[in-house]
Amino acid sequence: MRPLRLPPPLPPGGTIAVVAPSSPGDPARLEAGIATLKRLGFRVRTGAHLWERYGHHAGSDRDRAADVNAAFQDPEIDAVVCARGGSGSIRILPFLEYEQIACQPKPFVGYSDVTSVQLALLKKARLPTIFGPMVTPNFSKGLAPGCLDALWRLACRPDPAGLLRDPRDTRPFRVLRGGTARGPLAGGTLALVVATLGTPYEVETDGCLFFFEDVNESPARIERYLTQMLQAGLLQHAAGFLIGTAPYDEPDRDRFLTLEQIYRDLLLPLGRPLVYDLPIGHEPDPIPLPLGLAAELDADRGTLRIVESLVRER
Repeated sequence: MRPLRLPPPLPPGGTIAVVAPSSPGDPARLEAGIATLKRLGFRVRTGAHLWERYGHHAGSDRDRAADVNAAFQDPEIDAVVCARGGSGSIRILPFLEYEQIACQPKPFVGYSDVTSVQLALLKKARLPTIFGPMVTPNFSKGLAPGCLDALWRLACRPDPAGLLRDPRDTRPFRVLRGGTARGPLAGGTLALVVATLGTPYEVETDGCLFFFEDVNESPARIERYLTQMLQAGLLQHAAGFLIGTAPYDEPDRDRFLTLEQIYRDLLLPLGRPLVYDLPIGHEPDPIPLPLGLAAELDADRGTLRIVESLVRER
């Protein structure tokens, strides 16, 4: 496997580009999120097509890709934060300029539908990215200090971020199988991870700590996604499993297996450490995870430690 292309750190007062590779953001919440980034001391540049709408997309495929490419090519931009998820980022993957991105790497932050872009950047440009808070759903409402601290440790400091703490006081995550494991973090929002199968951007999971979460997907669909990955041979050699939440509003939910039972049926037989109900992705204060970096999971103690740096020395 080719080595990772680590970006320089986001400096204090640096410039963050806000781009929308998926769906358009609500203008008021987008403005509020941008204002939060500015209050945190950063300058903000917005993508040329950030405010556009093409059906359920934030502009055409080529325009959305052009904003991502431009953010990496602009020497005055220090990091890229996505406006929101939604739908459509998978359509821009053929138009991203991976070789140029690899030559000008920068911290890149997003989750949800942006998973498609993050997996492609890791596969094609060897760029580790941050599965973390976005402008419209998170920065617009404010973030817990612990979430921000973890984000800046990843994006701003050229040393391993170390222990990532759960910012919740009342709902610690659960352990289904104890033990310890180490490996690069791989995964994202599950529906988008599965959408890479059979494509040039297919997720690589062997030896990895595989993490996933989702939203508005029924237990039956979560079950189908995991079964597809199992039958494709993509989970049997994972080092361990980190599972987030998967909220679903279903009036007849009693007719479904619980998510815990699905994880017990499908993943526990693999014999790997497994924890779930982590606050990642679609959470008010998500723990940011560095996609592609090595981490150590101690399921018995309920800890996750990042042991590689996302950014290099300037």
